[in-house]
Amino acid sequence: MQSPDVPAMTSFSRLSLGDLPFDLPQAIALPFDIHDPSHADFGRHGITCPPSVARSVTKRQVEFLAGRRCALQALRERQCLVTDLPIGPDRAPLWPEGLLGSITHVDGLAAAVATGARGLRGIGIDIERIPNQGGLDALRSTVLVAGEHRAIDELADAMGQPMALTLAFSAKESFYKAAAKAAGRMFDFDAVEVLGMASSGLLDLVVAVDLSADLPRGTLMQVSVTHLDERTLMTACAW
Repeated sequence: MQSPDVPAMTSFSRLSLGDLPFDLPQAIALPFDIHDPSHADFGRHGITCPPSVARSVTKRQVEFLAGRRCALQALRERQCLVTDLPIGPDRAPLWPEGLLGSITHVDGLAAAVATGARGLRGIGIDIERIPNQGGLDALRSTVLVAGEHRAIDELADAMGQPMALTLAFSAKESFYKAAAKAAGRMFDFDAVEVLGMASSGLLDLVVAVDLSADLPRGTLMQVSVTHLDERTLMTACAW
């Protein structure tokens, strides 16, 4: 049962995950303010603050709490009334048996999705804002591989290079979250490559290395893209 001190459900909003080929719910989103101490008040919301988060800076605590609030609300809407979502050995959330989910946050906004969609093996969501020029240069040098530059240039013709680079990064982050459990290990940005935007509006990716028996090299994946404003987008990957 929700504590009377917790803001009403109307403090949450919903974000579409686009036209991915699964019966997926919308993501639950929540704005937060890293300068407001109440946004780091775990006790107020009945959520345990892990020791690693308690030792971190206030910004990290606020982001973590907002993400967990979104995740728990998403689980409640799946009739799963857990009161906490622990951190696993790989630092990813430990979702309840039979459910998959993903959490993301960017400055001022957190979101999460939880689902038990039939046949789903992984899901990942990611929200990003276009970084400054230094950040864009870092994305181009660390996120992209040689074979992707043509696809990114084509995306840049449609949405501008800053958004195209941000999209490539976000798509790979969503893929990582969706595939990490199946892979059973960490992997780098070069494990998946951007092919370009499909006519459906989904972004096409291809797995570039053997990640697992279910995700061999050459596996085609799709990522949905939701533009939240002129500088912010959300991607989602499900398979």
